[in-house]
Amino acid sequence: MRKIVNPPDLKLFVFYGLVLVPTFFLCYERNLSFFIVIVSMLLTSVIEIPIYKFRTRKPGYSELEAMRIGEFYDVPVAEEMHKDNERRYKTTVTLNMGGFIIPLFCSFYLLISYRAFLLEEVVMSIMLMTIFSYMLSEVKGGVGIVIPSYVGIFAIPLGLILAAPLELPLENIAGVLIFVPAIFGILLGIFIKLATLPEEKVGSAFFNIGGIGSFHSIFLLSLLALLIGTVT
Repeated sequence: MRKIVNPPDLKLFVFYGLVLVPTFFLCYERNLSFFIVIVSMLLTSVIEIPIYKFRTRKPGYSELEAMRIGEFYDVPVAEEMHKDNERRYKTTVTLNMGGFIIPLFCSFYLLISYRAFLLEEVVMSIMLMTIFSYMLSEVKGGVGIVIPSYVGIFAIPLGLILAAPLELPLENIAGVLIFVPAIFGILLGIFIKLATLPEEKVGSAFFNIGGIGSFHSIFLLSLLALLIGTVT
């Protein structure tokens, strides 16, 4: 069962860790603070903070379907479906430490630092990323809100286009016009999807905001923003 602290997806955890090793040598003279943020996101991605509970309908999966979906998303779908022997989940909404709390605080810090210069461009980019994220996200029965890992990449060309007339250093573009809009857009898209979820919609025992179903899109974009801001 999903808990406050959960074991990581070992293969992806190791993969991201290996990618961060050469990334460190690119960043140790510059962007080291952003690198530390990225590492902290990965290490704390196993922590979920519960904030809210409500009820959703359990999906009508067979044992085999529940097992396969659970294996694919690395969640105990079959166990959660049969808990309490009820037809509805006691759904818990949680905030992931590495995929929600840390990147959100970092985004606020960057936004406050540059609000006087890039507020209009950032707001426009956030709105577009929110729409994009909401349209591509889906509620997967037994898993939660799932968003494709490639969604955040949309912020890269968008940020470069908006920054073109401003002649900003690539480091600033990566932080405030790529990272910030992507993080706010993805998280807002997920929250809107959750807020507009119909009562009879098939749900999940947990909606892990920034965690299962969305962490990879957030972390991948954060890693790309770090690399873009470093290789200048």
